[in-house]
Amino acid sequence: MPTIQGRPIRRPTPPPIARIALACALALAAAGAQASDGWQTSGDIRVGYVSSETRARSGAMSDADSFRARARFRVRGELGNGWHASGRVAARLDSEQDDAEFWMRTYAPGPSGLEDGQATVDEAYLEYRPTDSPWSLRLGRFQAAFGIDDIMKKSLDQNDSSNFDITWTDGIWWQWRGQDWTTHVIARHNDRRGPTGSLRRPLDFADGGSRASLFMAVESKTAIGPVVQRMVTVSWLPSTLRTNGLADPALEDYLAVTAKGAAEWPLGQGATKFRLGGELGWAPETPRRETMNSGTGDADALSWQTSFSLMDVLPDHDVGIVYGRVADGWLLSGDFRPNDELLEARWVWHASKAWQLDARIRRREEIDLPASAVRPRRDDDLYLRATRKF
Repeated sequence: MPTIQGRPIRRPTPPPIARIALACALALAAAGAQASDGWQTSGDIRVGYVSSETRARSGAMSDADSFRARARFRVRGELGNGWHASGRVAARLDSEQDDAEFWMRTYAPGPSGLEDGQATVDEAYLEYRPTDSPWSLRLGRFQAAFGIDDIMKKSLDQNDSSNFDITWTDGIWWQWRGQDWTTHVIARHNDRRGPTGSLRRPLDFADGGSRASLFMAVESKTAIGPVVQRMVTVSWLPSTLRTNGLADPALEDYLAVTAKGAAEWPLGQGATKFRLGGELGWAPETPRRETMNSGTGDADALSWQTSFSLMDVLPDHDVGIVYGRVADGWLLSGDFRPNDELLEARWVWHASKAWQLDARIRRREEIDLPASAVRPRRDDDLYLRATRKF
């Protein structure tokens, strides 16, 4: 063992869940290579150009642009007797990145998950699905996304790995599929150093009571007239909310409820359809606005988004607009920042089963400000990206 001045150097060991996830992924890859009949490989590569311009509260302007990529490779298969397994490696790359790192921890480095230049195992789970049974149980590291069923698929709460982001959930996921409705219950593990998904400060996980949080959803995609999606979700994060900031010891539970839905109508005699989506979210306990740097008093709780999409406006081409207002006290979304008004337009071309091209232009602007602010911060950005599935 290496020493310094005769004293042994102890190298840090990965957390137990991280070691298990990595071992599981390597075992799955080896099994897939040796048993191609029972195992399948898949993945996707996404590349694109991103550009942004920011006006600060002071009026100062800044801009950035880069070429970005996200690559993911999965091995999955059946283990027999109703058991299934999956493992996936994901990497986020950028032409402006400073370094490269394999991130193997039970928390993410930021609200968007991995930083540029980092890679990780973003799936490593076992799943039990009894034959002809309506329920299943997934254990380990997995992806969980519950967005509006439109071309943007944004969400006010649980939505792992949207756009170029890489996030994940560590925990247990139970599903029950009924005739019309599906029920989801996710018990999530939270590391004391931070979460693995888009849970924003002043949510804090240092307290022992915050190790487990709960997400529940009921969803139906059985069409009733024009309505093609209905969903209600509840997020409960005990002992996580630092109402007066991270330095204050006072803690509250953070609870949030959303209702999501989408409706669709045909336009004319062709294949074109109009889809209207919407989501409403509310949280009963919020931080102080002094904590969020958005003014004084209690932060707001009510947040919402609405989307307008034209599906197959041309063969295999979709266009859409989304508008949202997210309160300064809403702390759960990776698609929306707290205290932001968002307007976005998107075009999607499904060029083939394997290829998809997207273009987006977006404006985000602060809603509430402290008295000292000269003007709201504003961000304008765009991207052009291509995704290849295999």
